Amino acid sequence: MQPSGALCGGCGAAYPEEEGLLRLVAGRSGAPGFDPHYFATLREVEVRHFWFVGRCHVVWSALRRALPDLDSRRLFDVGCGSGGLLAFLARSGLGVAGACDVYRESLRIVRERLDVPLVLVDEGRPLPLGEGYDLLGMFDVLEHIDDDAGALRALRAALLPGGALILTVPAHQWLFDEMDELAFHRRRYDRRGLRRILEQSGFEVRLLSHFMSPVVPILLMVRSAGRVLRHRHSRLERRRAEMEVVPVFNELMRGLLAVERAVMGLFPLPFGSSIVAVALKRS
Repeated sequence: MQPSGALCGGCGAAYPEEEGLLRLVAGRSGAPGFDPHYFATLREVEVRHFWFVGRCHVVWSALRRALPDLDSRRLFDVGCGSGGLLAFLARSGLGVAGACDVYRESLRIVRERLDVPLVLVDEGRPLPLGEGYDLLGMFDVLEHIDDDAGALRALRAALLPGGALILTVPAHQWLFDEMDELAFHRRRYDRRGLRRILEQSGFEVRLLSHFMSPVVPILLMVRSAGRVLRHRHSRLERRRAEMEVVPVFNELMRGLLAVERAVMGLFPLPFGSSIVAVALKRS
């Protein structure tokens, strides 16, 4: 942890320390981007659930494939959540510059997992990151932001020349339903649209692929069943059900996603419930 009043990786100004966190902007003026009620659940689930474990491996593989100089870069995670993915990347050998989130609940959990600079930011204002980063991550965060193009431009401005951005987002707008609404998603993406917004925001796309292809039919079945049984279970109960770890099914899905990752090493996938992208700051 940096000492009180330290700089946040190039923010260009000093800020007081609050509750062990470097706080950049007070208050929250934006629309909700996440329900902090789920942070405690995520902390327990993300180390075992096939979706979270699979995403960790996809992100690590994408970084290694797209960035030959990865060993010389340090990741700053924008919207780190409960920190499971960031902790996985750190254990895998990736340097970590720090992380930020808009929720104290998030950063308190991350503090128990990693000893890195943590920054509390305001959900309703532009990220005051400053300049000086060579690798930024935004993992299933962009879909929560009203002005996604503006957020990408801010991330580009924070990167050094040759700096890289890695992000994951949910895919296929036709999958958007009440579970996305409960998660405060503004949208889902397709590959063409994500590539376009990245390029328009000043990035050169190095890697772009769907993943979680085995999840799509399961999502369709589970969510269809949820709509049929909605009179028996609340939306929150159906949301929690999607995060349950069912042992045999969980192991089966982890095996299928391992096969998917092997295929992704050969060529980008055109279909899946999520998308991963790695892009460089364009001069």
